Amino acid sequence: MQALDNKWNDLVKTCVKHSSGQNVRLWSFEVKKELNNSNIRSSFFQAVSNSSWANEGYLVATSISTNEVEEELRMLSALHGIGVIILIPENPTESEILLPARRRPEVDWQSINRILNENSDFKNFIELVSIYYQTGRIRTQDWNR
Repeated sequence: MQALDNKWNDLVKTCVKHSSGQNVRLWSFEVKKELNNSNIRSSFFQAVSNSSWANEGYLVATSISTNEVEEELRMLSALHGIGVIILIPENPTESEILLPARRRPEVDWQSINRILNENSDFKNFIELVSIYYQTGRIRTQDWNR
């Protein structure tokens, strides 16, 4: 047996302890202004890398420059499971999921622990998840900052 959590942050341990029923779904979003021929692959694989911990990962952009770029996105999405969202900044609720992400049944707590130790914003995010797991309450004022 190998105890994976012996060096994990207490926030991660709390989330794992309370998440056995998988009663939440966590998303990751990589946001770019535009997707074009010169940035499509680097942007997409940045989304792959930065979303490996989540149930669903999305690449979000306000525009896709050409049909060729969209076709490339379709191929990459099918291979790697990252979804694509077209963001409408003036009215975000009108944004469109162009390609849905492939859902992973569980989050990767090992990756979450690694990122949490490197990124204080991510640590704050996981702290909010931990609070939800412990209380069952979502405090919208904390999430919408």
